[in-house]
Amino acid sequence: MTKKHFQIIANIINLHGTSPTARAMALDFSVAFKSLNPRFDTVRFLNACGLERVTLSSGKQVHITN
Repeated sequence: MTKKHFQIIANIINLHGTSPTARAMALDFSVAFKSLNPRFDTVRFLNACGLERVTLSSGKQVHITN
């Protein structure tokens, strides 16, 4: 798959907002894509899907999944 394909999928997921289903789909797709391509950028994909990120007190940024 190419960047264009990943972007199309992320755009479709993003259309569904931050619903639990959209978040679950984004995470499931990112796991599948990472298993196919170790260089797949999970953070970039989840950002494109519209998942919200928060910064922990440690300074680490994570996506909200529930």
